[in-house]
Amino acid sequence: MPINRRNFIRNAAGAGVVTSGLFLPWRSFVMAAEKTQADFEDYKALVFLLFSGGMDSFNLLVPFDDDEYDRYADIRSDLKYSRDTLLELDGSETDRRFSVPSFAPELRDLFNDGDLAFLANVGPLRHHMNREQYLDENWLKPLNLESHSDQIAQWQSTDVLKPLPQQTVGWLGRISDHFGSTLDNGLSMNVSVSGLNLVQTGESGTPMLVPNLAGDREGSAFSLLRQSNEIRTKKTANEDFEFGRFDDQYDNLLQKEYINRFKRSIEDAKGADRDFRSWSVSFSNFTRDGFNERFGLAMRRIAEVISGYPDFGNVRRQTFFVNYGGWDHHENLHVAFEEKMQDVSFVLKAFRDALAKEDLLDKVVLFTASDFGRTLTSNGGGSDHGWGGNAMILGGPVNGKRVLGQYPEMDLEGKQISNKERGNFIPTTSLEEYYAELALWFGVDEDDLSIVLPNVGAFTGGATKPESLGIIKSESETDSES
Repeated sequence: MPINRRNFIRNAAGAGVVTSGLFLPWRSFVMAAEKTQADFEDYKALVFLLFSGGMDSFNLLVPFDDDEYDRYADIRSDLKYSRDTLLELDGSETDRRFSVPSFAPELRDLFNDGDLAFLANVGPLRHHMNREQYLDENWLKPLNLESHSDQIAQWQSTDVLKPLPQQTVGWLGRISDHFGSTLDNGLSMNVSVSGLNLVQTGESGTPMLVPNLAGDREGSAFSLLRQSNEIRTKKTANEDFEFGRFDDQYDNLLQKEYINRFKRSIEDAKGADRDFRSWSVSFSNFTRDGFNERFGLAMRRIAEVISGYPDFGNVRRQTFFVNYGGWDHHENLHVAFEEKMQDVSFVLKAFRDALAKEDLLDKVVLFTASDFGRTLTSNGGGSDHGWGGNAMILGGPVNGKRVLGQYPEMDLEGKQISNKERGNFIPTTSLEEYYAELALWFGVDEDDLSIVLPNVGAFTGGATKPESLGIIKSESETDSES
């Protein structure tokens, strides 16, 4: 490929968006890694796709059996999709029949092709519970349920009992701490195209931010530095830079050094962006008229970085973060949800096709999260904040054609309903159970799961890992396909 990848590596590292170097005058990142990239012979990538705002995912994965559909339609009233506007999923690997809306045909195709699975009714938990236990004040529940900020932090950290200001480390960040990095170019294992985030932040630093194809500042070094005002020195330097003041005014050596690094990072980020724009890969079908260009280009950027991994030194493990927001549909649900889900359906298929074309699909697992599911009942045009919701997992290693976990009964009197009037589902699958299987596939040892997911022991029944949900194909299934 004609891309100048080595220039990108140089520019990205110089941009200060790696944790080593830029912040060393203010924080030490010395940490002994339990594993290093050199311990792996193969390449694997995890892609964390966040739908911030709280997706109404029970209108994404809709029951299709006659009786269950009728209960869905009755409870959802004006929010329901008519049966003739739903696309039934291949039910050969499921006990029940499910469907997706007709405006998401690519999701149906990805599922039927065996590259996509759904995980039903997943969410933050301290331990499994039903309605009776939920109403018992002695049972621990996640803090501040139905709060956007708290729940979105819990999805990223898995710590459901810590108040938001104390949430500082995410589970992918813990993996990075655990694995460390032995890359000669100093690049972080964690890469974000959507700015700083909690899930990739560890004790040893923050993710590398790469410029996005939309040409704005969100994914640039500017975003990292503007958001990282941990002390007044850096805050002052940021503000001065924005107003065109430069380092010759500073007596404080820390401020002078910081502003110099800041200026270099902006220029290097621009250089990295130019390199990416000259990357003549065949990933051209991530956007189309009327669609959200930023989301499509962000996913294209991730596909490009993954495809460039052979030139990234000795990288063997990478994680990626992208946020596609705007799912807080308290009103106008049908129109707003359809517009956004068309984007998701189209772009996820483009992402799958790009990886497959480069023979990379078996190296990548994309998984989704959202603040919370939403109420089954209508508020008169939209739905309100709920709890458990449905997630998607995409990739070559994924056990596709399956609805995993426990899809709940559409029954407001059911044992997994926390609020009978609103229809909030208590999750039947915890984040720890969801993430544990991904972490094990990624290379975390079974005995080390509690380092990455501190509360995993609450869901193991005394074992070292939770019972498998079946997200990842077994070795025998992988061998039979090859």
